[in-house]
Amino acid sequence: MFLHGEKDYLRPLPVKRYVMKERKLMTVGKNSYVSLFKHHYSVPKEYVGRRMTILYDADTVEIYCGMNLVATHDRCDIPYTYSWKKEHNLPGHYGPYGKDLEELFKRASEIDNIVLNYLREVERAMQYPPKAFRSCRGILTLEKKYGRDRLVAACACADQKLQYGYQALREVLELGEDADFLPDEEGKVQSNVTFQIPLTHKNIRGREYYRKDKQ
Repeated sequence: MFLHGEKDYLRPLPVKRYVMKERKLMTVGKNSYVSLFKHHYSVPKEYVGRRMTILYDADTVEIYCGMNLVATHDRCDIPYTYSWKKEHNLPGHYGPYGKDLEELFKRASEIDNIVLNYLREVERAMQYPPKAFRSCRGILTLEKKYGRDRLVAACACADQKLQYGYQALREVLELGEDADFLPDEEGKVQSNVTFQIPLTHKNIRGREYYRKDKQ
């Protein structure tokens, strides 16, 4: 019966397996993002303030306005970070930040390439140009309070610890953790610096020298 009556009506199985999706309603913020589990996804700027339906599974995030699909992203569960696409925003939306970041990079290169490289790592870690700009700008202001040598040393220290951002660098300076990276009176920096072994040299000021309670 199957061979004579049903076989001819069979169709191929779907190429893609059916995947169960979850659904969530969100309003687009003023920065053109919606949030899902504390991670932020961009949508076209014209949808700011609109109510969106988010369909998501383990791999993909789809964002709908009514029945229209307006954005898709690979899912990312890293909290407080951003997934964005340049085409989602009008020309110039990130332009000023990109231009201003280049100005900050130019200033950093005039201080030391160590500072420049650190700021580029901050930009990469932040993933969101406005946030990266604020962090990099704050880092450069630390030169006025702590001086150029300490800023360079702090960037080297924080980079070795893989800690990127204004708060991370300020903490290094406040705790005096940059002291091991400062040059001695001959302009030399201790090679193979480690955090476990304190340096003892008459020309190198230890980190205790910079602690607040020493002042």
